Amino acid sequence: MSRRGLGRLLLLVLVVGLLALLAPIAWIETSCMAGRAASAASYQPLLEAEHRRPETNTYVTYPEWLIVHVYEDYAAVAHAQGEAAFPYLASINRYWSNLCVMTRHASAQGEITGDSKAMLYTIGVSFSVEMLVKGAYEQTLGWLTEVISGHAATPEDRFARALADDYAVFLVQSPWYAYPFGEKLRAFWSQVPWTEGNFVRKLERRLSFSLEFGVKALYSKAIAALAGMDPAPRRIRSVLRGIDGEALAAEPELLLIDTLPGGLQIIETPRYRDFTHILQRLALGGGEFVEIAGNDDVFVTLLLPPQVPAWRVPPLITAPVAARPHWRRDGQLVKVRDLAALVRELAALGGELEHVYDF
Repeated sequence: MSRRGLGRLLLLVLVVGLLALLAPIAWIETSCMAGRAASAASYQPLLEAEHRRPETNTYVTYPEWLIVHVYEDYAAVAHAQGEAAFPYLASINRYWSNLCVMTRHASAQGEITGDSKAMLYTIGVSFSVEMLVKGAYEQTLGWLTEVISGHAATPEDRFARALADDYAVFLVQSPWYAYPFGEKLRAFWSQVPWTEGNFVRKLERRLSFSLEFGVKALYSKAIAALAGMDPAPRRIRSVLRGIDGEALAAEPELLLIDTLPGGLQIIETPRYRDFTHILQRLALGGGEFVEIAGNDDVFVTLLLPPQVPAWRVPPLITAPVAARPHWRRDGQLVKVRDLAALVRELAALGGELEHVYDF
């Protein structure tokens, strides 16, 4: 093939690849938008305007967290079965199909901002590329060196899998781009010994880990610079009742802002997974939530063992949990006033409230 012919072929591949990456976005924009629901704005919030957030946020924050759940599942599967066993393509499909569901419900409540769309599409494309590349590599060359090593973990494997655990824990409270990829890469080369384990597997793991974390170290700096221009708020206000001063004082991250007639209390807490954990403890202590960030509806995910049915109504989304065979993740829209009852019912049934999506 001539140089010109090779150039045309590469250009064609790039165009096809770009169209493939943009196709899910076109599908979301043309097939997943809903008209505004008539009852979308019927609730009258108790919180002041500056502490309210659009109800659309409870939906559009979920796809970002879905990626967090994927990394949690990936860490567990890597430990139990190896990296090649992870369902990479299914994870990509789940992101875009769940984004479609969330877009449909969010757009029924109000307009999804351009910034939110840009964020969701950017992380979706980045996530899809990462899963495609990682899956193609781990299920070919990675799998081959694992077979050559007799499926015996090398020090490189153990370091990378421990780091997958660390990364998954980090993501539940911090943005991915704040993770110290460069620092971890330096620790990998300085701490992991060249002795022990199959040399072919060791060399392949060193090269693949270095390439992955080297690229992420550079990419994360660029994303961090953009995110720093418009940092997300890290705290949130809610209204609840039924919690005494001793229970509130037991939560060091919680601030009691004000009390309202009828025994209502306005509190301020961290967002993200810390908020879910605080909510669970307050609910198990007898508290009842009334409003979160000016909203009376909230999207949550539940982790359910096979014997537990859907909670009250069919879920908006459902998927198997790769880290827990036979368990499933159900996404439900719940009235804020029902959250405490949900927490207590799940505790009795052996299920878990995984996350309250945090506006």
